[in-house]
Amino acid sequence: MTFSTSRRRFLVNTAGIAAVGALPLVAPSMAHAADAGKVVVRGLGGAYQDVMAAAVHKPFTAATGIEVVVQPATAAQIRAMVQAGRVSIDVCDLVDIAQVALDKIGALAPIEYTKMRYTHADDIQPVIRKQNYVGSLFFSTVMVYNTDVYRNGAHPKSWAEFWDAKKFPGSRTLADQQSGSAELEFALLADGVPMDKLYPLDVPRALKVLSRIKPQIATWWTTGAASAQLMERKDAVLGGLWNGRAQDLIDKGAPLAIEWNQAKRQTQALSIIKNAPNAANAQKFVDFALQPSVQAEIARHLAYGPTNQKALALLKPEELTRLPSSKEHFVESFQQDPQWWSDNLASVGQQWQSWVLQG
Repeated sequence: MTFSTSRRRFLVNTAGIAAVGALPLVAPSMAHAADAGKVVVRGLGGAYQDVMAAAVHKPFTAATGIEVVVQPATAAQIRAMVQAGRVSIDVCDLVDIAQVALDKIGALAPIEYTKMRYTHADDIQPVIRKQNYVGSLFFSTVMVYNTDVYRNGAHPKSWAEFWDAKKFPGSRTLADQQSGSAELEFALLADGVPMDKLYPLDVPRALKVLSRIKPQIATWWTTGAASAQLMERKDAVLGGLWNGRAQDLIDKGAPLAIEWNQAKRQTQALSIIKNAPNAANAQKFVDFALQPSVQAEIARHLAYGPTNQKALALLKPEELTRLPSSKEHFVESFQQDPQWWSDNLASVGQQWQSWVLQG
């Protein structure tokens, strides 16, 4: 599987980047040891990489003496190097569906939670604290609406209302399967399935429900950039978008707002490749990256939420309102099941393509 880096080009407040390095971190006793070595981390590029460098990589090196080397790679390339027995990356920073796929082939080493010094493992949200990978941030697909069209709170507040084109007329946009996953969950929610009963997804039922809204869909978007353009140009006045893309437009003055009810939470996660050349340093890196102060600093510059619950107390109320993992937004959303999607990605793709071609 290859996941587009455009999905990871998150909203960044560049004005604050210079100050990121001043973090209240506790350095280990062996900091700056001459033989500390290095750790190779899979890089995503773009604004996301800039924030990771400032908020995680540089402070980690300052605290431990371990050099962070960033190596770009797709999930497919990482899989290939594992299968060939030529591993050059220590830490994988990937969406959780890709982590599940790597875990299936035995590519990942256990996370040493009991040996963590910077992070208390119990502070990490349990839903994304797995044996061989751990969530590092939350992002969400949210309902976005045009405030010039839907004024004074008169906008859809559930996916059932999103599907009600008579009460809420206007062109819409939702994700195509090519974006990573089609919005089967939203269709099932619109049809009355509770958030805690979505999985395993009933694909035929979801496609049948999607057929009801199909005439109102201006475009099935395939990239985050395309979804933003549709909403910015008013080609669509209602849509399901990644929250960072929507927040970027809102910050730039676009007449848009986010409805957080029934948002779909997804996770960017960290893992350590089995037999990684710098395995011990990789464990230290993951530990360091998950601590509250680092996670809070990342959230100040990206519209994506900490997975360490203690980080929330370090953020201002106005910062929390933008984040999928704030207490308010967390309880009104649901977690996408990466295991189900990893197991069924090919099958859904075939069914989706057949359904789309039906016109």
